[in-house]
Amino acid sequence: MRIRALGFGLLALIAVSCRTGRPDGAPVAALTSTTAEEAAAQLRARRAEFGGMRSLMRVRATTNGKTQSFRAQLAVHDAQRMELVAYTPVGTTAMKMKADGDRIITDPEVGPAAFAFLRETGLMPAEVGMLLLGLPPRDDTRIEYAPTGIASASAGAITVQFDPPSFPAKRVVVTSGADRIEIEHDEVVR
Repeated sequence: MRIRALGFGLLALIAVSCRTGRPDGAPVAALTSTTAEEAAAQLRARRAEFGGMRSLMRVRATTNGKTQSFRAQLAVHDAQRMELVAYTPVGTTAMKMKADGDRIITDPEVGPAAFAFLRETGLMPAEVGMLLLGLPPRDDTRIEYAPTGIASASAGAITVQFDPPSFPAKRVVVTSGADRIEIEHDEVVR
């Protein structure tokens, strides 16, 4: 009986230690705008004072006809630096990606095709991260605003749809040709 209890305790400890961690920080406040123009102005102001954001998210990526679903954590530090951690189904780290300017480093190392959509935009990878969180990365990005946030955007070869339009973003769909990435933000913090 003691061995069984010890075994269950050990399994519970392993499960808790492998769990995907929630991002640290204060929740990001929604916009207070009532028009698309006010939303654009508030989002540009938040970008000007951007001090970083983190998101725990669920991702479903369809590339070359193959679909993968996983949990991930996105951390955008500024317009130049970001990190993405993808988790296995049991919550352990499957891959880490860091971007500093145009330079992308992954552990374990993956081919450049894995992050091709980041290079097809004309934006820095961290600016793409800002867009995925619901912030306009630059003034020259084509963006359609709604009173509650960004409705859609396009940059280079990608199109980004926000459903519903909101800040912080809740559900985001990125398409590039036949490739599609669906993101659901579970928690977004500063």
